[in-house]
Amino acid sequence: MNTFLEFIKTHKFTVLFVLIGLLLTILFFTIGFWRTILLIVILAVCFLLGYLLDQSGPEGIKEFFHKLFAKK
Repeated sequence: MNTFLEFIKTHKFTVLFVLIGLLLTILFFTIGFWRTILLIVILAVCFLLGYLLDQSGPEGIKEFFHKLFAKK
């Protein structure tokens, strides 16, 4: 068991991305390609909003969208 944990610590990104690939493969085959893409987009938007709220509250969201849609 100890060598397994050492392997995971040594190759943490490889293990992480293999697990992500496995999850995406399961999602593609069960719910389909476009639904999986929609799920990923919705999760990314929710993550971004949560991150902005954690960092600077509602003002952070306002500032982000102001910068995103500001005319230059």
